[in-house]
Amino acid sequence: MWVFESPALSSPLRNYISLFVSLAKSRSLVYGFVIATLGTFLIATSAHAINFSVAIRLLVSVYAIALATYVYNDLTDQEIDHRNEKKKSSGIQQDQYLQTRNYVVFFFALSNILAFSINWQTGLADSLAVALAIVYSHPKTHLKDKFILKTVITGSGGFIASIMGSLAVGNVPPLAFVASFTVFLFYFLLGPLGDITDMKGDKEAGRRTIPIVIGIPKSFFLMTSVVLFIASMIVASYFIFGLNIISMVIGLTICSYAIIQIKTTSKIFFNKEKMNKTRTILRFSFFGIQLALMSGALLSSVI
Repeated sequence: MWVFESPALSSPLRNYISLFVSLAKSRSLVYGFVIATLGTFLIATSAHAINFSVAIRLLVSVYAIALATYVYNDLTDQEIDHRNEKKKSSGIQQDQYLQTRNYVVFFFALSNILAFSINWQTGLADSLAVALAIVYSHPKTHLKDKFILKTVITGSGGFIASIMGSLAVGNVPPLAFVASFTVFLFYFLLGPLGDITDMKGDKEAGRRTIPIVIGIPKSFFLMTSVVLFIASMIVASYFIFGLNIISMVIGLTICSYAIIQIKTTSKIFFNKEKMNKTRTILRFSFFGIQLALMSGALLSSVI
């Protein structure tokens, strides 16, 4: 007879499963890291002779570390979220704290084991990402409260997760690096945009975010500059790294649309609902650019 049939044992198991589903639903944006990693993986392999065992371990590893990073941040950030009038983004209740912490440890460990099972380069990159996640949110270091470091560290974590796709096959072509660096840059776009909506709570907590330090107008100027720099990278990739022209046009079109959205939002930054909608639009724009770079690399290798 299966032990899970016992009500005494099945209840805790159901609680853990229910909590995992809640955490996974509340942090659906972690799939962005998985998409970025898959993109660099396909670029590095040119979609030829794909090792599906490596691909599965890689994507599960990246998903696990991304989810653990966000949930760990939620565990250490609930007070400030309350000041910013947010719902608890991770769905964490007081009586679920211990279970959630166990999940964080489990997913960090799972990610590291899977990464090292691929090769030592991927494992080392994963270990670095775990270290960044911990020092970013840990109460003793709390680097998320440090000006610029907050955005640099989150961007670096995204870069590492993305470049793991190339490290997994032992090949880092220029377009894979460009795609990964795009992930890094996007945090200087999405980060300040989110910080503008959180300025009240951040000021009360003594945080020095980009909008607080340089002001809202300059923050929007920074966002526009980031998109223009990404656009220049796309053009350079066409002339230097052989990006397909169709993918270049798609990438530039998405960048143009993103700039229009930023310009429009800069006039209504006081509207939280509109700001959150713009963040969602820009997040999907990021996915579009990643897909454009990935498809461009694949088309160039075929033609």
